[in-house]
Amino acid sequence: MPYRVTNSMMVANYNRNQNAAQMRMDKFQTQLATQKKIARLSDDPVNIVKSLNARSRLYDVEQYRKNIDDAKAWLTQTESALIELNEIIKRGYDLAVQAANDVYSDDERTALSYEIRQLRDQIATLANTTIGDKYVFGGYNVSSSPFTFNPNEDFITYTVSQDKLITVDSSGVVMYNYDQYQFDLYDDDYTEFIEPDPDNPKQHIGYEINIGLLFDVSISGADFMGYGKYDLPIINDGEKDTIEGVSGNVYITFNELFTVLNAFTELNVTDRDRAEILHKNLQPFVLRLQEMQKNTLTQLSEVGGRISRLDLMADRYSKDEINYTQMKSDVEDLDLAEALMWFSMTESVYRASLGVGGRILPPSLIDFLR
Repeated sequence: MPYRVTNSMMVANYNRNQNAAQMRMDKFQTQLATQKKIARLSDDPVNIVKSLNARSRLYDVEQYRKNIDDAKAWLTQTESALIELNEIIKRGYDLAVQAANDVYSDDERTALSYEIRQLRDQIATLANTTIGDKYVFGGYNVSSSPFTFNPNEDFITYTVSQDKLITVDSSGVVMYNYDQYQFDLYDDDYTEFIEPDPDNPKQHIGYEINIGLLFDVSISGADFMGYGKYDLPIINDGEKDTIEGVSGNVYITFNELFTVLNAFTELNVTDRDRAEILHKNLQPFVLRLQEMQKNTLTQLSEVGGRISRLDLMADRYSKDEINYTQMKSDVEDLDLAEALMWFSMTESVYRASLGVGGRILPPSLIDFLR
């Protein structure tokens, strides 16, 4: 059914269409200016959700990579201390073997003991290793030194048995500052308490490297230095024997070796007995140092494994970063050539509509006065 189209209806439609054309031009102009497809939430609600998820994941990846860098720095410092400790133990082993050689004079053996003392003091420095202003081997005790050393060189107690075996009392030589307590690592009484406990967070330093994954980077000071006593199997006069209650602490071992070498020079022994007594006193140190080197190498392997895992995680996050960046780009970034094409088409339509509008608008009195 035909109906009448008035001039006012034509003008209203014209204005509405012109406004729509201008809004389309404004949209494409904004996209070209910002180089982004989406300027507001209403532009594309579905893809906005994808973009926000990609942004959130990229933020997480960036934070996890920073945590991995911090964790690697901590483990690298730990690894460096363990490598140096291993070198010290190797040198101590060589010196103990040399000192057991009866061709050395007492003066030469005293000179060896001085080097042993320097190695011992360096162990104390390593035990209190720091990264920045934080102590590495103290668990959550990162603000104060985890170890206190009391070598007591002038007052240390040792005894000499009838067969010239020198026994050193090392009580109180190494104190481990754990939490609010202080423990003597020479004693066995606290062994169960200071052993690393997976359920005790005070013994661990961890970095979050994934959702719900707290990566442990710490090695307790008790593990680094060794603690408690154990029975050392030896060969004595061709038969298997055992020395009871030897210290498992590396600092104490070097301190006792230093003491024994100095004490030996004070023993009144004949040349015939010298080689046998040297062997009896120094063989246990050679064996103890071998065991300590095994323990140190085991810890080095563990630290190396942790660093390798962090490298794998860092590589994974590098790939994740590329993937999520591409996902975000697909949603947000503008195809410049396509946007220019649409802008040009919209502009052409707008200009054409302006020309048509001049013909459909109602004539005015001015038009008749021309």
